[in-house]
Amino acid sequence: MANGLKTTVLLDASAFIMGYEASDAEAENYTVPAVREEIKQAMLMTVRLEMAMETGKLKVISPDPRYRKAVDEAAAELGELGSLSETDKDLLALALQLKDRDPVIVSDDYSVQNAAEHLGIRHRSLATVGIRRKFNWIIYCPGCRRTYDNQRRGDACPVCGTTLRRKPLKKTPLKKRMES
Repeated sequence: MANGLKTTVLLDASAFIMGYEASDAEAENYTVPAVREEIKQAMLMTVRLEMAMETGKLKVISPDPRYRKAVDEAAAELGELGSLSETDKDLLALALQLKDRDPVIVSDDYSVQNAAEHLGIRHRSLATVGIRRKFNWIIYCPGCRRTYDNQRRGDACPVCGTTLRRKPLKKTPLKKRMES
């Protein structure tokens, strides 16, 4: 707990999938509207989410666009643009917006964890070990060997048309785990 306050937890869809019960946690729980949309087909997860909202244990908030812009810039810098969904970016942006509360993102998505690490946001997973190194990725064309900063993995190379890939440019071991 930061400054004697409840822990601030931001929940990805994977947290609900893995059975996180926001109504049982002694924390301020948040998520973004897109997470609600992602899980609405799964009845049990929807019940968990709706119950947590009804009891006031979960707040669903859209992030301010300026934080989303910062996440987009960080994702481009890391080479994670093609790996982070719009929902992932919204969750990371909300974490930046709530950074004064020292939030922790609960997600089993390695790209979310990598971006959170880069942004200085704590993270933890429920079903996986989680990341052990921060990666900076490079987007490249296996055909003509050009590299790109603002292209996405899976796009066609603007020069030769080959499908772009990504590979680690830099791997940085984590000094300490960013979990709560």
